[in-house]
Amino acid sequence: MGSLWYNMPMKMTRSHFQALATACAEIIIRTNADRSESEAIIDEIVNVCRQSNSNFDSIRFGDWIQDILIKNS
Repeated sequence: MGSLWYNMPMKMTRSHFQALATACAEIIIRTNADRSESEAIIDEIVNVCRQSNSNFDSIRFGDWIQDILIKNS
């Protein structure tokens, strides 16, 4: 995937990241993504988040996604 809107300056907060984690988990669930597809989806979103906030915690983000996926399995 190419950079679509990544070059736009954004100011994202924890609540934005949590909402993105929820959306990411929903995409994974609704598309019935396998492990490699799930990782690709997460990696794309993580790249955007890192560009928007230097303090972005990708581990916490992944944990939020996993919590949602576990609750919905």
